[in-house]
Amino acid sequence: MNAKFWGKIVISAVILGLAMFAFNIFSTTPIAKILLPPVEASATAQELKDTVILARSEITVQETGHLSRAAFAIDNRSNHNIKNIEIICTVMDNAGGEQGRDKWVVYDTVKAHANGVFSYTSKMYVSDKATSSQCRIVDLEIAKSPLIAIHRGSTEGNSGHQPIEDIMHGGAHH
Repeated sequence: MNAKFWGKIVISAVILGLAMFAFNIFSTTPIAKILLPPVEASATAQELKDTVILARSEITVQETGHLSRAAFAIDNRSNHNIKNIEIICTVMDNAGGEQGRDKWVVYDTVKAHANGVFSYTSKMYVSDKATSSQCRIVDLEIAKSPLIAIHRGSTEGNSGHQPIEDIMHGGAHH
């Protein structure tokens, strides 16, 4: 028995120890907890959590084809227009155990002191053990005013705007 033999024994013992440790972790911890780490809300979402509210959420799944439908109602009581609202929904079984998560993003702008209702349909796998869901806003952006505003005039004759040469010469006609 040489050093090479004992080296293989030590490596085998280390691998066996790691395998036993992993088995112990996986057997005592639900797989959903291992695969679904905690979700933290962004700084903006935390700042506006009392004024931008997910008033209603509903997730339904057809058994055939796993076509899921999600509907969200968002109340924006803040003084900011908001957009790119990221919503995470956790699907749970009867005992309250996590069965999975999914993310939807509302790309539309919800104006300040207004609300919006949005619905989506997508094909995804949802566990057949799922009986309920909990959704929450985890990220959003404050919509900035556009740098360039387009003003539309009427289609009849003069568009209602003063000709550029009148503006350049104080509005007087020559």
